Amino acid sequence: MADIPVHKMMERLQHSYPERRDELVEMLGIDLNWRMHQLSDGQRRRVQLLLGLIRPFKVLLLDEITTSLDVCVRQDLLQWLEKESCDRGATIIYATHIFDGLDEWPTHLTYLTDTGCTGWQGKMEELEYYQKLKEENHPAKMLAVADHWLRKELEIKREMRRFEKAQGAGAHELDPSNRQGGFASGRNIRIEEKKEECNSDPLVRKSTLSDMMGNSGVMLKK
Repeated sequence: MADIPVHKMMERLQHSYPERRDELVEMLGIDLNWRMHQLSDGQRRRVQLLLGLIRPFKVLLLDEITTSLDVCVRQDLLQWLEKESCDRGATIIYATHIFDGLDEWPTHLTYLTDTGCTGWQGKMEELEYYQKLKEENHPAKMLAVADHWLRKELEIKREMRRFEKAQGAGAHELDPSNRQGGFASGRNIRIEEKKEECNSDPLVRKSTLSDMMGNSGVMLKK
């Protein structure tokens, strides 16, 4: 969120590979004079890709890096990565659940199950279901393969009455009924045992020293 231009970010790295930097800037449609605090999520992601791909690599691990990218930039990036693999012999491992435009992109496929194990891995031509879809001229072969595998997992979970856990941000927050103190957990909580002492149902804050000092509290030793 800092007010800094793109050309000043990791400046030494950019100057070390000027031709490669310019190639990525053109491919990603980046203005080096962009100021970071003014960019959208998609523009930030393009800058992130620029800085992450400037230095040549032998192995590249990517996890959902096309999120927030528009269709054209995404396709241009996938083509650029394919060129890196073919021209320089780089290995690129791409973890994703977005399969648009990927039907002919990978050379190998690895499927990780919900237990963290490898369900299938190998060359694309070795996957019989994929080859069957290819013969049928299926319009979204990679999506169909993923759907085929994942639905089997869902059916097993439903039979066992197993449901996925909540994954939202609130799932990781402190329980407001946990009265251990702390700036985040110290909230106004109704205390049942206080009813006898008060006419109304009071809201009582159970605080600790950290609550009263706040996050910026500092203890100095002399």
